[in-house]
Amino acid sequence: MSSAADAQPDPVQSAKNALSSGSRFPWYDRKQDGVRRLSIVPRDAPKDRGQKWISTPQTTTTSNPVQLPKLNVVSSTLQWLGLTLLIVLLGVIAYLIAVSFLKDEISEGGSERKVVQVRRDAERVEALPFKVRAATSDFLAEGRRLYDAGQYSEAIIYLFSHELVELDKHQVIRLSKGKTNRQYLRETRSRPLIAGLLESTMVAFEDAFFGNKQLSRDVFERSWSHLNEFQLELEKQPA
Repeated sequence: MSSAADAQPDPVQSAKNALSSGSRFPWYDRKQDGVRRLSIVPRDAPKDRGQKWISTPQTTTTSNPVQLPKLNVVSSTLQWLGLTLLIVLLGVIAYLIAVSFLKDEISEGGSERKVVQVRRDAERVEALPFKVRAATSDFLAEGRRLYDAGQYSEAIIYLFSHELVELDKHQVIRLSKGKTNRQYLRETRSRPLIAGLLESTMVAFEDAFFGNKQLSRDVFERSWSHLNEFQLELEKQPA
């Protein structure tokens, strides 16, 4: 009786028999009973084969700057215009306030100067060597009114008062209580033309005021006609 090992076919021999059969195995060399080297020509690989897992750097393209819509441009322009108008408006308001303030200051200053001038004129009237019936410093206007009314003796009083006050304003004389007409006349000696005009008016005044004479029109007009000459001479600077 044969053993179980003898009953089983030889695997090596079985493989040879299988390889020697009609089936073709390109890698088996039956003559040498070995493995034949195969020359395998690879197929054309896809162009992207082997690059599937390779990350290629992406070229960063610079996009054009974003163009703001025309609406935004218009809105920005309107904002600048509004700001400019606001600044101009504030400047105008500040200017008007400054002008108003200056006008008030000038008005107040003018009012103060007017008050001072009136006070000084009143002091001059009080310092006259005679009492004037009309309590007014506008002697020239009152003299003209009386002259037009034909009251020459009264008109000469206001004409002489006007001349004395003007002489004091221009610092040719110094009005002061207690002084006489002759003293004022002496103070004008440095201005001969003024002294002559003042003396002519003073004589007519004393005749009417102290002598109670009724002056004629001709006598009054001798002084009245030289009034402009008197005023122009006062405006001149002393030599």
